[in-house]
Amino acid sequence: MYELLILGTLESRNMSGYKLGQVLETTLVPRRKISNGVMYPILNKLATAGDIVFVPAKEDARGKRLAQITAQGREHLHQMLVTPVAIDAKRESLYHFKFKGMASETLAVQLQILNEYKAAVLTDLEIYQRVYLHLQENLAKAPTSRINALKWGIRSLELQIAGSETKVKWANQQLADLGSADVNGGDHQND
Repeated sequence: MYELLILGTLESRNMSGYKLGQVLETTLVPRRKISNGVMYPILNKLATAGDIVFVPAKEDARGKRLAQITAQGREHLHQMLVTPVAIDAKRESLYHFKFKGMASETLAVQLQILNEYKAAVLTDLEIYQRVYLHLQENLAKAPTSRINALKWGIRSLELQIAGSETKVKWANQQLADLGSADVNGGDHQND
């Protein structure tokens, strides 16, 4: 999973392992700390596979080395970008990684990734809305002892629904910016 973000980040410029770790930390959903013990084995694995090489930093007398993507790494990145994302706990992070790495891809691949993301979010949104309505119905006939728990369940779903609606709006904007005709679906889910 991390290889996708690392190779996508290296498409724009060479970076040190430290800087790549910072990029990874800020892109993960939810955000978490990435140690050198995690980052450098991944970089070494990518180097061994021929996806990156280490080059000396031009303005560093200490011998600092930067990771640089290779042609093979670009092909590996492309393969990861066009691979469908599983519906699991890592899905949101994987899509964020794809978004950071797809700038050099064709318009067709960019549209594919955005449409797949939007479809996944719309599926989530539909489920959240169904459960929300179910909880609302239960709230009306719930015993007093369950009302507070149901209200907090509803509030939690309102957050998930709002987040999903925002993601759909964002995806639609990206599709529109790319000139895609496929920006409908999800715009009026809650009107």
